[in-house]
Parts: sequence; structure tokens; C-alpha cells
Amino acid sequence: MKADSTQIIEYIAVAVILISLFFIGAKITGNVATETGVVNVTIATSAALNFTTAILDFGSGSVVSGTAVLQSNGTGLNTSWTGPKVTGQLVLVNIGNVGVTLTLNANKTAANFIGTGASFRAMVANTTGHTTSCVASNFTTLQAIDTTAQLACNPLSYSGNNSIDIDFELQIPLDAVGAKTVGIVAVGTATS
Repeated sequence: MKADSTQIIEYIAVAVILISLFFIGAKITGNVATETGVVNVTIATSAALNFTTAILDFGSGSVVSGTAVLQSNGTGLNTSWTGPKVTGQLVLVNIGNVGVTLTLNANKTAANFIGTGASFRAMVANTTGHTTSCVASNFTTLQAIDTTAQLACNPLSYSGNNSIDIDFELQIPLDAVGAKTVGIVAVGTATS
């Protein structure tokens, strides 16, 4: 059986197409074909804070004489106060992916919060088990806290050791009455 020229041309055309497909997109070095691809991702810095315990309630009571002193830390005072002795703190966690320079302030002065002659102080401590969360705290002892932002941690770490407790002391004068509330503002700025 003799192949006609049309069949030969068809076979050659198919062979040329197959060979062309093999070489498309491949570099040939001897008998090995190689090509390099790229996978890219950009991960943004995320500074994020969360009060996991966001309310500290000293409860109801009255000042019996002079000035009542209430402290939230476990060894705290509860002098000249008819209400319960409350222990606890606000718990702040760095839930971002970078350390932050942390500042704290209140949204009211002590006088606006409680009244004339009042005092409002805060103290920062690493949460149990988070021994290296906060570095260089200005609040290692009770310090006055007001509407001016003050450095609390530089940095507040992330991932693991990332949690701090914020305790408070209130000094309430004899003539203070009514429900009193103050906000605590925590600002974390990403460290480089």
C-alpha cells in the first residue's frame, strides 16, 4: 500500500503541532525542561488590642468618714467604705501581630469622675503566666491616671506573652454621691 502525498502532509502537520506544543512555555537544556514560577504574599502589620475583661465594678457603698480608699488588687485597702471589698482588674491583650507602644489614659479627670478632692490611680502588671508582656511600664506602682496619655509599655508584646492586668485605686471624699463611671483608653502604636 502506497501512501499518497496528502496523507504524508497530514502526518507531518500533526507531528509539527505535537512538537510545537511540547516546546511552548518550556526551556530546553539537554533533555530536561525547566521553568520557574513565583508565589507572592504581602502580610500587613496589624496593631490590635482587646480588653478581655472590660469592666471593673467596685459596687455600691458609702464613705463613713474622711476619705474612702478602694483598691482592686488582691491586697487592696477598703478603708472608710461600707461596700464590699472588690478585687479584680481590667485585662488588656495585644491580639495583633506586632509589639506596640502602649499608652493609657482616662476619659475624665479624678475630679470629673468622682468629685473634688478625689484621687484616681492605676497600676499595670503582667498577667500571671505572661511574665514578659509589658516592658518599661510607668505604672509599676500606683500612679495618677487622667486625660493625658501616659506610656504604659514599650513594647507590649504579642504572641504568647501579650496580656496585662490594670488595677485601680479610688480615693473618694466624704461628700461624693451618685453612680460614677470612667472610661480607660488604651492606645497601641506598632513598634518597628
